[in-house]
Amino acid sequence: MLVVAALGLVLRAAVADAAALQRPRTIDELKARVAAVLERQHVPGVGLALVTRDGLLWAGGVGLADRDAKRPVTADTMFRVGSITKSFVALALVKLSEEGRIDLNAPVSTLAPELGLENRWEREAPITVAHLLEHTAGFDDMRFNEFNGPLSVETRPLAEILARNPHSRVARWRPGSRFSYANPGYTVAAYLIEKASGRRWFDYIRDELLVPLGMTHASLRWTPAVGERLSRGYDDGPDAIPYRAIYHAPAGNLMASPRELAALVQLWLNRGRAGGRALVSVAGMERTERSETAAVRGLDIDYGLGNYGRLGLMRERGHGGGMEGFLSGAHYIPGRGVGYVVLINSTGRGAPLAIQQIATLLTEYLVALPPPPPPAVDVPAAELRAWVGAYHLANPRMQLFAFLHRLDGDFKVRFDHGRLVVDDPYARAAKTLVPLGERRFRYEAMSGSHAAFARDAEGRRVLYNGGVYAVEEPAWIAPALQLGARAVVWLLLSALALPIAALWWRRARVGWLCPLLCAASFFATPWLFFAAANARRLGDCNVYTVAILVCTIVFAAGAVIAAYLALRRLGQPLPLLLKLHRLAIASAALGATLFFAYYRIIGICLWRY
Repeated sequence: MLVVAALGLVLRAAVADAAALQRPRTIDELKARVAAVLERQHVPGVGLALVTRDGLLWAGGVGLADRDAKRPVTADTMFRVGSITKSFVALALVKLSEEGRIDLNAPVSTLAPELGLENRWEREAPITVAHLLEHTAGFDDMRFNEFNGPLSVETRPLAEILARNPHSRVARWRPGSRFSYANPGYTVAAYLIEKASGRRWFDYIRDELLVPLGMTHASLRWTPAVGERLSRGYDDGPDAIPYRAIYHAPAGNLMASPRELAALVQLWLNRGRAGGRALVSVAGMERTERSETAAVRGLDIDYGLGNYGRLGLMRERGHGGGMEGFLSGAHYIPGRGVGYVVLINSTGRGAPLAIQQIATLLTEYLVALPPPPPPAVDVPAAELRAWVGAYHLANPRMQLFAFLHRLDGDFKVRFDHGRLVVDDPYARAAKTLVPLGERRFRYEAMSGSHAAFARDAEGRRVLYNGGVYAVEEPAWIAPALQLGARAVVWLLLSALALPIAALWWRRARVGWLCPLLCAASFFATPWLFFAAANARRLGDCNVYTVAILVCTIVFAAGAVIAAYLALRRLGQPLPLLLKLHRLAIASAALGATLFFAYYRIIGICLWRY
């Protein structure tokens, strides 16, 4: 055993030495490595900042802010930083709570009854301010008519914005029972800032947070001056994406440079102090770093108040963001007193990997040798086996797509060689869970706890897996649904052959019409949806959305009529295979109709959804 241990120490030292040789040691080397990532992933440019508790270590840019103008990214180039905006909204409410002007645990129905939030658990579990900030209110994410709007939406009263579509602010489950990222909750939170402070939400954040932090050029609204400093955003095409305003501006409309956004990272590192004074107390900053409303919590990835855990080379905290043409990250490593900002101007195919690789390079530069991950805790096999089973996703971010998640398959937890292994339908390979105690686990390659098991209020087993809340179910259900979905697709494709059969057997001329209509409407619906999405017309009444409504109704009606005709003509002198084929198509269409009706897809009006 001593020899094995010694060999292990030697091997670890060798790996550490190799990693040290590979890590960037100078700013010039760091920039060169970042430039290689940009070229490899086809990203135009990136703004960067390295931060310590004492101040800004370095800020700068690599690549281009504007391809056409050949404008380089600098430390002062502004980017749309997306959901990092939420960190400022949350800090504003923490600040107001410390001033005694709002209670984070107060029900929103008491603070703003005029909003009329729909929550059938209101008596026993009202939606609180903390629920909004921790994404545990049960809200759906933005509906299609809440995405982009004219520039004027950035200054419209929030009451008007919230009245646009109240359907996205309905508690889908008991508040606090599960996490689901929902942008509209932060617009409600900004509305409460206005009620508590008597000022517009963007004015309060500017005066009480941005200016004291020295972020005097950062802005929550577009202006010509901002436009001159703002990077252009790109996707996979050569042309820049035009600036588009968003209705839920408090959830993601901040524009800032890497130099200025570094002040937020330093505020986190200095426990709420900036410019020699406390903007937020130490206790307030600690509260932002933990969840107090989620039923499953205590993980290193927990979402607190506009602040979540990120597991890179080390356990980090902070917030990221994404807007059309932009991805962002502002993160810090509490135990080391360092942090970084990374802002890229692309949402193309290579952008997610690019920002991840650049963040790793920044961490490697700041931290010479990351600590080892938390060691495994010895857990009895019987206790581990108690969680073996199938779990289906039960917290879809957008309820409209819940039916697709239902068909994705289950998270399958199995016991293999003394360890729990998760077969994740969204991952390429199975992942081994390393026990950390108290039903918490990390994946082998991760630097902190990422998954946990629990039981819900009904006593069902629950797997919480990196933000996914999955509930146990019989293992046969998911495979049966997936098999059924494949059968529906193939049978409806085969319906296109029915006209040929009808020409061959003339007495069947009418029988093929309904199955053919079912097939045509079934395959036309997703095409229309993507066409409407590309045209940015999903949120209004137009030829695409009306056609989607008509197609879903035609599909359902055709399925019912096809089933009736198939049963009625079983006794007619038709070839047996043709009769069975028609019956199978009708059964598949009818089953699909019931499935879609359960998820409220039949007769959907996207412009009123």
